[in-house]
Amino acid sequence: MRLVQFSLGPGKQSVAESIADKVVPKIRAQNGCQSCEFFEDNENGDYGLVILWDSRKAADDASPIIGPILVPALTKAGASPDIRLLDVYEPK
Repeated sequence: MRLVQFSLGPGKQSVAESIADKVVPKIRAQNGCQSCEFFEDNENGDYGLVILWDSRKAADDASPIIGPILVPALTKAGASPDIRLLDVYEPK
């Protein structure tokens, strides 16, 4: 799972959603993407993406395609994203 979290501050919902509109369809189109969801806390101005991948390789393969779109958009908006690749545990 790739987790992307960023803060733009209150009143920036339209900016955050514009970024989501730009990147979510591109992420979902990548091989190995199971799902991509955008989340928002408009009161605090915190936003992010949760992307479930078939494998770490699929996530790594998509990174050079999505990173050059996502990172500049976040930088332009004034965000310093926290981007992490995490394992998902399926309880038995």
